Amino acid sequence: MQNSFDIQWLIDRTQIIETIATFANSIDQKDWQKLRDLLADELEIDYSDFRGEAPKRVTADEFVQQRSSSLSHLKTLHITTNHEVTIQADRAECRSAYQIYRLDPNREAGSNRLDTAGNYLHQLIQVGDRWRIWAITQTVVVISGDREVHGAFRSQ
Repeated sequence: MQNSFDIQWLIDRTQIIETIATFANSIDQKDWQKLRDLLADELEIDYSDFRGEAPKRVTADEFVQQRSSSLSHLKTLHITTNHEVTIQADRAECRSAYQIYRLDPNREAGSNRLDTAGNYLHQLIQVGDRWRIWAITQTVVVISGDREVHGAFRSQ
């Protein structure tokens, strides 16, 4: 028979993975309020492997605004898998693999896609009965396509 600690760990693990999946789905659905609801008020983000910019601290509202302005014109599909969850009290880490497909329907075929695959480290904190993301690190293993598809690269 399982003890209550094991059951709570399973509940927390499930909620953490659900948070990561909802994070990905909210971007694909362009549901920016749902995305915001998953985040702590401030985040430490590291997209240096993809964007070449230094890691930084941003507010959740800034993070959502950046995603909205960079991705709202695209059709996207974020796939998240291979979740490894570590929980210590009210803190957790979720290491996962991802694949992101990005399609700009306004660009000519052959220059309208940017696809990446790699790993994420999401760090979460428990607030009440919910897990919120407070740090994100992305590493890229595979990149294919035209970087200009992604709004973050258009001004470069």
